[in-house]
Amino acid sequence: MWKDLEHLDDGGEPFARPWTDGEHPKVIVAEIASRPALAGHVIAFANEKGGVGKSTLAFHCAVALAHAGHRVIALDLDWRQSTLERSLSFREGTARVLGAALPMPAHAVLTKPCTAQLYQEIARLDAGADYIVLDAPGADCPIFRRAVAMADTLVTPINASFIDLQVLGRIDPITGRPGQSSCFGATVAGLRRERHRSGFGPIDWLVAKNRVRHTERRQIDRIDTALAALAEQQDFRIGRGLTERVAYRELLQFGLTHLDLPLLPENARANKSTLAEIEGLLKQLALDGPGALCVTTAAPRVRTSPRVRAAYREALAAAL
Repeated sequence: MWKDLEHLDDGGEPFARPWTDGEHPKVIVAEIASRPALAGHVIAFANEKGGVGKSTLAFHCAVALAHAGHRVIALDLDWRQSTLERSLSFREGTARVLGAALPMPAHAVLTKPCTAQLYQEIARLDAGADYIVLDAPGADCPIFRRAVAMADTLVTPINASFIDLQVLGRIDPITGRPGQSSCFGATVAGLRRERHRSGFGPIDWLVAKNRVRHTERRQIDRIDTALAALAEQQDFRIGRGLTERVAYRELLQFGLTHLDLPLLPENARANKSTLAEIEGLLKQLALDGPGALCVTTAAPRVRTSPRVRAAYREALAAAL
């Protein structure tokens, strides 16, 4: 695995170097190594390009792992957007209003983007969690790099476009051959190499095509060819995220996924193909024994007025 990364060393490598601010991979990995070892498997969702559905994938992954009966922490590292944190807060509100026992990851947003607070929040939420889901900011910064360095599994969602592929590396539009790596690709390569040299476990890198539309078949074939070339060059796995469906966007405002609909029997039934996509996402992560997705029983209703409950259910039914 690492033989293809050895030529990325500091001298004369063909990749763009992202360390112009003086922060070398050795510094980042050494800082992580100085912290107490984490009990849980770290899954980081990271891409320097916005609009690729990174937070949506992180949300569905965290909820699916909770449905499988695991103790899960979900940390939003982008306090300005806080998309993951807001979605999980909406989920808590839905559970309270409808009296549903929704599997719930422990969650927080990192208000001070530093390594010390990140580890403090993990310890505060659940030091013994099975999985730690990190939603990195959509731009390169110190906490972004540390999320990548901490990852046992790194998930990079991309849209099915050649512009999105440029985040990973340059692709010749004529020959389709990969050229120089992008800054993000070099960042990941440098941190993977340094983790290996420092005796940490490897970073399993999964690049997932996300928000794919079924009408883009011809474009997808060309993207697949180029992505396969980049995967061979940079040593990552290729996966599938979630297709572009209204169901994902509409349910997210309530903090719900299709996995939750069996717990809300008065609403619409879950779509089988949508459920299959979410379950497929979890399988692609290739985690050790993620467990079977399960359904829990409904919880007693909290004190919510019938009018509020009815209005909430009406809005949810309209979204479905």
